[in-house]
Amino acid sequence: MEKDFEPLKARLRIICDRLDEDEQQYFRPLIDNFKGQTQEFQRIMRDLGKFGEKISDGNKFKTYREVQHLFDDAFRKKS
Repeated sequence: MEKDFEPLKARLRIICDRLDEDEQQYFRPLIDNFKGQTQEFQRIMRDLGKFGEKISDGNKFKTYREVQHLFDDAFRKKS
């Protein structure tokens, strides 16, 4: 079940690498400990919003949508 979320976690790790070191120290444990719960995902999305333009080279909303789709795909497999 957790393996279904690996594509999402991989994408979040790429995003995390773009952040400042102190932000990485905060955000990486959220990714590593992510078990697929909706509450966990909502917190991750909220934090992505706080990081703003750092999460992508282009449109941050495209990145939000991509992350949301990865979660939705994995969540459907889980159910």
